[in-house]
Amino acid sequence: MNKLPPKIIFAGAVQNASKHLPSVLKNLDNISKLALEVGYIFIENDSADATKADLKAWGSNKSNFNLVSLDGLNQMAARTVRLEIVRNTYLELIKTDSNLRDFDFLVILDMDEVNSYPIDINNFSNSLSFLNDLTSRAAVFANQQGDYYDLWALRSNELCPVDIWQEVLDYAHVHKVSDEEAFSKTFAKRVFNLENYKDPIEVYSAFGGFGIYKMQFILDNANPYLGSKIKVLRNDDGQLQVFRTQICEHVHFHDGIRAQGGSLFIFPSLINAIFPKISFNPSFFRTLIF
Repeated sequence: MNKLPPKIIFAGAVQNASKHLPSVLKNLDNISKLALEVGYIFIENDSADATKADLKAWGSNKSNFNLVSLDGLNQMAARTVRLEIVRNTYLELIKTDSNLRDFDFLVILDMDEVNSYPIDINNFSNSLSFLNDLTSRAAVFANQQGDYYDLWALRSNELCPVDIWQEVLDYAHVHKVSDEEAFSKTFAKRVFNLENYKDPIEVYSAFGGFGIYKMQFILDNANPYLGSKIKVLRNDDGQLQVFRTQICEHVHFHDGIRAQGGSLFIFPSLINAIFPKISFNPSFFRTLIF
């Protein structure tokens, strides 16, 4: 007997994305052809363009369509704390809905430029097959043609074992060097390209703007998204600097999946963007302090 096509939920945070929405939503329409049933949870806030109206219009004839507005959220200055709230909101909507809990996969995606590139549905289908081959495979994440851009969410012993921006901050503090030198000694050395023909690469965390998760690992995850932490630095004279800093919200969530025995992978052929060469701001770590 053939296995039924999967039931897939698409969930995303979206703001001021009307320029890219047609391409992103086209990707969702194409991928949906592989599904028995589809659900949508989009969390929008404070958009000044046509994002909200465009999403309402697109979802007006779709079942299981949910558009939640959290206007006013931009009053919080820390972006990762806002994202923590948004992402935990769509998790709670799924966990408290008896219909959505019964779906097979959750696709979490950014809804801007990164997913406006045409996603090959055969590579998406291959990603699902890879996940289904072993019970312990919990999630796969997209790759980009050119520079892999989401180093902040990445944790891998070989590719990026630490919080990349905390590493830049710590290097600048310890060695008393410029932001540019700290960046060149840390972050710049970790930038890489991942060829699309490579086998899936197991990681501790990743995102890349597009992740496919088995639903059971979502429902059983004790870890919410977490977008900040307390940072303590010690000056040469022994005085402490204590402040709050933003961290990538995905990492804590993925720790909860791995605690269940779930394994996570970058799936190299699942391409969602082209970034020939990315320019990073060496001082970005300073904007994370609040």
